[in-house]
Amino acid sequence: MIDPTVLMRRAVRSVCDDHNLQPASLAQFDHNTQEQFRDLAITVADDMRYNALKYFRPFEHQRSFFTTISDRRGILAANRIGKTVSTCYETAMHLTGIYPEWWQGKRYDRPITAMVAGEGWSQVALVLQNELLGTPDVKLKDNIGSGAIPRDAIDQDTMRSDGANCIGVEIRHVTGGKSYLLFANYTQEVRQLQGFKLNLAVFDEQPPDDFFSEIVTRTATTQGMVMCSFTPLKGLNGLVSKFWNREEGYDYIRVSWADVPEHDPWGEPFLLHSTRQQLERDYLPHERDARIQGKPIMGKGAVFQIRQWPTYKTGDIPFQEMRNISRVIALDLGLVNDKTVISLMYWDPYEKTAWLHRQIVVQGVEEAVPTQYINHLLRPEVYGTPIVLPADASTPGRYTMSSTSIRELFEQYELNVIQGAIMNPPDPQGRITNHKSYGINQMRQMLEVGSLMINENCVDFLREAQNYYVDTQGRFSDPDDCIDSARYALLACLQGIAEPWDNLSPQQRMARQRDQLYRTRDETNLPAWKKSFNPAG
Repeated sequence: MIDPTVLMRRAVRSVCDDHNLQPASLAQFDHNTQEQFRDLAITVADDMRYNALKYFRPFEHQRSFFTTISDRRGILAANRIGKTVSTCYETAMHLTGIYPEWWQGKRYDRPITAMVAGEGWSQVALVLQNELLGTPDVKLKDNIGSGAIPRDAIDQDTMRSDGANCIGVEIRHVTGGKSYLLFANYTQEVRQLQGFKLNLAVFDEQPPDDFFSEIVTRTATTQGMVMCSFTPLKGLNGLVSKFWNREEGYDYIRVSWADVPEHDPWGEPFLLHSTRQQLERDYLPHERDARIQGKPIMGKGAVFQIRQWPTYKTGDIPFQEMRNISRVIALDLGLVNDKTVISLMYWDPYEKTAWLHRQIVVQGVEEAVPTQYINHLLRPEVYGTPIVLPADASTPGRYTMSSTSIRELFEQYELNVIQGAIMNPPDPQGRITNHKSYGINQMRQMLEVGSLMINENCVDFLREAQNYYVDTQGRFSDPDDCIDSARYALLACLQGIAEPWDNLSPQQRMARQRDQLYRTRDETNLPAWKKSFNPAG
């Protein structure tokens, strides 16, 4: 519910705009005209109270959001910029079929079923219910209708409630039918959300993955739409990652404080510069990017806190011309729910620099038949490259569905498989382990300083790494198949397992080295006794 004083100021501004008047000129009107203006302003203010949708004036960033056209639409935004207002007013338009003249987004020409959801019942009532219905407590019936949905459109007789919270209510549509609005929260059991259809799902702040999956399933047969608004304080994971990486079907706008003026479209103070300065001082350092710029937080739990990933394009690095280059292949083996990932990594042992050049992600039918993905390792350009495998590659029957292990199968094809499983180097006490944290920490440090470069075509690795988190018990998040494959390759490089590669045979390599030796030794001005022995001379 908007404060009556604010309503009156907006009403005055609305009347002035409709009649092409400046507020400063009102004092120059005669008494009769002033009385007529006042009566009209009071009438408009009364109409505004229960018909806010009619008078909605969006910011430019809200208009930009309204014109996004994907089925999954999001606002990744700083705090206090009106992101929830955006999704709630659009929800009100779709429920009622009332669209303003300036509207250019999607339209529904018939009643719909919509669900709006937030983090808990208290948050749903204080934010979503208050924004849509005008009150955080539906027992205060006088306030119902002062939100985004006009009062005349709310069929209060159909309202189902639980104390202060509205559970569901019918909304009158301009066609004469009725839409249905449902409220939900992320703490509900997923099984309670099954068995119904939705045309529209709205998420306020980031939902749990299982909750999101269940709700979007409700939109499948209706070709429904999903709207999300969140300040990405939980990092670059789950739903945030899908938007941030613009996966197919996902579209979003990012809104920072710099995109929002200090006053709203009515001319009222909105987010003043002094307020922004104080909030910036109040926020914790690791939160500021998310709360001020709408960028996913890289704080507690994120493994790779990297803003600019060290990437390169195929062809950027002339590996064939680099004298000291080595390479290795590593596999992380999958079964049923996991993927098999093949990594090719180049390594300069003198510069201590690695390049994750290519990853092949194998799953489905090809993964179930190892002889099919062995073909990737038999290709002429990589055949003979040393291959490292994890410990369970020697387990008979695992991954092969036969009495043969993957290691034995590779050896039958005469692949250059390194003996033994790839492990961490010995610790100061001489113990050899396979603790994941050692390799991950090496990878993290090298990524931070740019000594581990990633080919931009390794999109699955980048996606996993950007989403990679460790919980308070030290457990790493899933999926991490691409990360593990790259980790094995990096461990092999660091332990000298990678072999030199210059696309030459041993004979050609020796000849080139001989030619290089004589080419670089200029003996023109040397005395005869210092010149190299040449039996032909």
